Amino acid sequence: MTKRSLTHIFLLLLALQGLISAGCRPKSGPGEEAPFAGKPYAIIYENRITTDVIGQKLSDPIGLASDDAGNLYVVDAGNNRLVKFDRELKPMRETGGYGISETLFNSPNYISIDNNLNLYVADAGNRRISIYDTRLNYVNMIDFFDADDPARFGRPGGLAINEYGELWISDPDNSRVAVFDSNTEFDRFVGDVRTYSGLLLTPGAVARGLKGRILVSDEGKGRVYAFDSFGIYLFDFGYDVFKRPAGLKVDKYGNIWVVDSKLSSVFCFDRDGILLYSVGEYGTSGEYELNQPGDVALLPGDRIAVSDTGNDRIMIYKIIYPE
Repeated sequence: MTKRSLTHIFLLLLALQGLISAGCRPKSGPGEEAPFAGKPYAIIYENRITTDVIGQKLSDPIGLASDDAGNLYVVDAGNNRLVKFDRELKPMRETGGYGISETLFNSPNYISIDNNLNLYVADAGNRRISIYDTRLNYVNMIDFFDADDPARFGRPGGLAINEYGELWISDPDNSRVAVFDSNTEFDRFVGDVRTYSGLLLTPGAVARGLKGRILVSDEGKGRVYAFDSFGIYLFDFGYDVFKRPAGLKVDKYGNIWVVDSKLSSVFCFDRDGILLYSVGEYGTSGEYELNQPGDVALLPGDRIAVSDTGNDRIMIYKIIYPE
């Protein structure tokens, strides 16, 4: 057999392999893109929390957080309490009540959890961050009433802990985010007039993203801002989508899930801020109806919890990703 014949056989085998591989790949319809692993293509209603929770119905639930065990923590703002649910969404315990003492709340909003399983609750009315363990035992607080405090907070909003243990807290009254070190000592500001010419207007929720990024939703500017771990502005997105972006979280693929309280919808963007999916509309009772949603949390089994604040309930959905 000649060298030329061997070459022809080799090329035929390569062509045959390509045809077989092409036949095994999923096909897209006309005008459709082939799905990739991290792009959700459906959200299916699964459950809701509307009944009495440890003696009280939920009232204006806002902040949500989840731990690695699948427990869900809910800031029940209207009742000034923090409630813990297990992974089956059964209420386990609560803490709080209205007041000014260290174990009470006054209009709490968002919540975050660190790697040591400490919970950080933004107690807006009391101008402080209250810290609890996962059994809802009080641990400590960061108080902003001190006139000598360089942060001089108005009222704390969203918060998140980055990979270095730094606590990022939004201060919507002063159009900025303050960063505290792992010892909860004030370190620096991000997004205020002294750093990026008034980049932020009304910062709200804060979330930790991939590659050390921190994401901040800005209700006043109708977009989400991305910063690196040092607080350097990277990009923003959603200005052509949002009306009033609120809570946000990042899933295992790096997708950014954001609720919009005015549009009563949930949006999913990829890590670069490209819109992938949206669901929800204004309503008071339907499975996909929301009323001023406040926050989201990612749960085990590709589930997402949404605090349907205006309807006094928590909605649970199943996210369907391509296999």
